[in-house]
Amino acid sequence: MKTSPEETIKQYVASWNVQGEDDIKAAFAKCWAAHAIYTDPNYENVTGVDGIAALCVGSHQLAPGRIFHVHTLPEHHHNVALYTWTVDIPGKETKGGTDYIEFDEDGKIARLVSFFPPLQ
Repeated sequence: MKTSPEETIKQYVASWNVQGEDDIKAAFAKCWAAHAIYTDPNYENVTGVDGIAALCVGSHQLAPGRIFHVHTLPEHHHNVALYTWTVDIPGKETKGGTDYIEFDEDGKIARLVSFFPPLQ
């Protein structure tokens, strides 16, 4: 069953809050296509579930206790979406960003480009 863009984005953002490498991989596998590509201001072409999971593990190490949230409901049409998110980092002000997403035919994320200011 194809997942809605809203549900895929909720799963994606929730995956960033999961702890433990195996659980992180399992969470991303629900919403991230096998050959999906992630790009942000710091990283270019992080590929696949293992790649995004490794980035998430590193994120936990850089900002322990940080929690991501969907800030605005996604705007979407055809196979693309745009939404904003926030991250609460202990001891710092809340930061936010915008993600542009392309979905595959199964409704999983095939490409994600994230825009945000420095989070640290």
